[in-house]
Amino acid sequence: MTLLNISRPRSAYESARRNEYNEFLNRFSNVQNQYARNCQKFPAVNIVEESKTYLLQMAAPGYNKNDFKVNIEKDTLLVTATVNDENQENYILNEFSKCSFERSFSLGKSIDTSKVEATYKDGVLTITLSKREEAIEKPPRIISVN
Repeated sequence: MTLLNISRPRSAYESARRNEYNEFLNRFSNVQNQYARNCQKFPAVNIVEESKTYLLQMAAPGYNKNDFKVNIEKDTLLVTATVNDENQENYILNEFSKCSFERSFSLGKSIDTSKVEATYKDGVLTITLSKREEAIEKPPRIISVN
């Protein structure tokens, strides 16, 4: 049981240091929140390598297939989605957003850009990138010695 609580006055130095620390925490928190907001604008992507193709899977729930535009310019794959803000519902809670975005991916020389396909199903945009014939790994060949 405490009968007497003694507190000493803070010096100007201690107050300034505490204010600097609080300012730092606030700036860090603001940057963290801004980063989280920016990350929500770009859908998450998985890239899977198969024997003859690469699959680029983009998580984009709530979109329609007509919202997407997939282009190849030189050696760059460009995926954009345009969303009309007028058709947004009046959400009571909105934890994932449907917003316009643009993502680009550099394609290597192993991709056959004439054989790229895109499908949208169950909230995932899948882009199939076919490998060039020379980039497909061949099984080992046994050579007989004469």
